Amino acid sequence: MTRNESETGAPDTVGEAAKAAEAAAEPAEPAEPSEPSEPSEPSTSSEPEDPSHGFYHLGDNTYIEADCQLHGRPEISIGSGVFMRTGAWFNICTEVTGERPKIIVGDGCQFNVGVSVSAANRIVLERFSIYGHHTYISDTQHEYRQIGVPIIMQGITRTDDETIIGEATWVGANCIIGGGIRIGRGSVIGANSVVTRSLPDYCVAVGSPARIVKMFDTEAADWISARTPEEVEAVMRRRRERPVLSICIPTFNRAADLLRCLHSIVMQTGDCTLIEIVVSDNASPDETQQVLETFAVQYPNCNLRYWRNEENIGAERNIVKLLNEARGDYMLLHGDDDFFHDMTIMPLLHLVNTNRSSSVLFIDVLNDNARVESGEGLDAFVAKASLNAGFLSSVILERAIYEQIEDKSAFIGTGFNHIYLQLEAVRRKPGFTVINKSMFAYAGNDSADYNFGEYFIEGYLQILSHFEQRGLSAKALKHEKGNMLAATVLPWYQRIVERGLSTDITGFEDIYTAHYKDEPYYVDILNWIRSVKRPGSPKESD
Repeated sequence: MTRNESETGAPDTVGEAAKAAEAAAEPAEPAEPSEPSEPSEPSTSSEPEDPSHGFYHLGDNTYIEADCQLHGRPEISIGSGVFMRTGAWFNICTEVTGERPKIIVGDGCQFNVGVSVSAANRIVLERFSIYGHHTYISDTQHEYRQIGVPIIMQGITRTDDETIIGEATWVGANCIIGGGIRIGRGSVIGANSVVTRSLPDYCVAVGSPARIVKMFDTEAADWISARTPEEVEAVMRRRRERPVLSICIPTFNRAADLLRCLHSIVMQTGDCTLIEIVVSDNASPDETQQVLETFAVQYPNCNLRYWRNEENIGAERNIVKLLNEARGDYMLLHGDDDFFHDMTIMPLLHLVNTNRSSSVLFIDVLNDNARVESGEGLDAFVAKASLNAGFLSSVILERAIYEQIEDKSAFIGTGFNHIYLQLEAVRRKPGFTVINKSMFAYAGNDSADYNFGEYFIEGYLQILSHFEQRGLSAKALKHEKGNMLAATVLPWYQRIVERGLSTDITGFEDIYTAHYKDEPYYVDILNWIRSVKRPGSPKESD
């Protein structure tokens, strides 16, 4: 026997609840949410839920207090770190087969006393969302239109709808949400509200029926009042035209890697309009365009733009083209074969938004201590970033400063034009931020289409020399010249040689000599370079 809403005493319909609430004054805007409380000790009168009791899935470190009712457990999936207080009522109101979950609770969700969730088809409560006392959530409503038939016998309106509440959203106490509703991430639903229509990301909605009163506006870079449909649409338009962050992906002939890269992004961003994804296909001969077209169909609400160059314009020019087309206040360059770890993009969005005094944000993926550091000036930036600033997926530029650079292609051909762009941005606006975080997994493709010495010594030092008369001190340049050799160039040279990689090292010794012959350590390093051999190479005689 299936369960319907009336059998368990749930509210009849969202519409009826809304009518009953119309007489009440519109509630004030919600107060700031309090910090989630620590789980209390279980009641001494009964034990908390036994984790083995038949859920579709039950994650680790999830705590369900005593006296919760969970009907249809084979179709209830609960993530890790969830906290559910006494009196919660979760119900599957259609036939329970266990074939798929109909209630999906993400990691880290919190449910206060008496929260009710009833699903006919699919309710998704995304991770880190929090629900106030006695909130009711459903994906269907009770039928009532058949006159002469008791409503209790009419069943529910439909069994194919879904209700989704976005990641990190806060739903206040005594709210009602039901009947095919989508609430975006990071939103706030004020206490006593009745939500009868879908709501976007990053908004505050209150009342019965709930109406938007505030939204995060990308032009103001702050939350602003947005109460009329026209004001809401204006904010949504500005988000599309000017997101906070553009993820800019230059790609060539890596269709499979690009697809994995895009999935690693959209699985975290969803339909969030504060972030856009921009892809420039550099005339790839493989299935890159098919991948992009299929992805766009699969995720129609994703803030994605892409194009295909008519001819291959070179990697560096493709990067500049991407940056020229990006709309975000900040632009993240991202490699097509680099894949974001989970729970990295939204925290990165937060860091970008809270460090707008910086012209460059540098992601130091080799340092994973999670510290965020501020600095100022070219000497400090070069000392911190060094050659690692050449790693494409470490670069975030402020668009307004980038647009001030007259010749954006000044050092195309060095292999590190994007290092030049970073240094020029810091020269114009000295503040920068360093984010020490390993955010990516890597495909490990062997890039063999460049000469190692020409890029890592000649090209990089050429760029640094350009800035010696533009804010980079001679002392800082001399220090970096030795530092980048010891920390990056020589270890990589040894790796290339000893592992037999296909990277071109032709003329490396001559390039080193041309730039380091006057340094006191020149001879010692030269002898070391000559000592590095491929495995199996004949040893020099004594």
